[in-house]
Amino acid sequence: MKKAISIPALSLLLLTGCAAADAAPEAVAPPPSATPSAPVSPAAQDTEEQACTKLMGTDGSGPLYESIRLVRISDGTFGFQPSTPEKTERLHQTVLAAADAAPEDLGALLTDLSSGTAGALQVAESSEGWSVYFSPEGWSAAAGQLLSRCAPYEPAAASVPAGADLGSPDAVGARFPGYPLVVDASSIDYRAGAWLAGKLADGRVVALAPSLYAPYDPAVPDLGSYYAGSGEVSGDSAVKQTVFPGSSAAGAFTGVTAGTQEP
Repeated sequence: MKKAISIPALSLLLLTGCAAADAAPEAVAPPPSATPSAPVSPAAQDTEEQACTKLMGTDGSGPLYESIRLVRISDGTFGFQPSTPEKTERLHQTVLAAADAAPEDLGALLTDLSSGTAGALQVAESSEGWSVYFSPEGWSAAAGQLLSRCAPYEPAAASVPAGADLGSPDAVGARFPGYPLVVDASSIDYRAGAWLAGKLADGRVVALAPSLYAPYDPAVPDLGSYYAGSGEVSGDSAVKQTVFPGSSAAGAFTGVTAGTQEP
């Protein structure tokens, strides 16, 4: 269900989501994405790999990651990370251009994703509050599918060893009681789950710490071995840097919380 919210200027300073409230459709300004961009000729169409390579970027810096980090969704409410109009406009246009050049099904997902940058742009340009037309459910579904589709094309991240204080399973357990453990990928944050989806053997992941995961391999039952490096680890940005200091931003997201099967 799409919702419209009125966001006062003061709320632009907040990093957390703001509650969504229903508003009459006629009071809602059309998002920037409502203006169609020029179609791309068939000869200029990207393959899935080309489109995903552009979207993922390197070290977690691509427009797909930027778009996902821009939107805040928590407990049924949503908001947008504060950003300048110029920066948000550039990102929005980049997503729209990628949608035009991508294969049709991938382009449709990017069009849905652009509703987030459109909403963030409306907020960034407003000085007195604005009504934002945005569907958290539709946007989240599109973001998750894009991460899952494009994860296989992301450049390999450097494997960074864990910090010295987390050099053994016993040390990890002392720092994070109850960890490591194996959980279902369906029980964790959709962003981390989608990024790992193409790397899973049986739909399960190893929870290395609260909100930090690695793909589980049934042929490797020693859970301590999953702390050997950060290359295929996904989850909360701050927790990833705690366990793997200096690791890549690939697969890392802001505000990831522990899944339902974790301590």
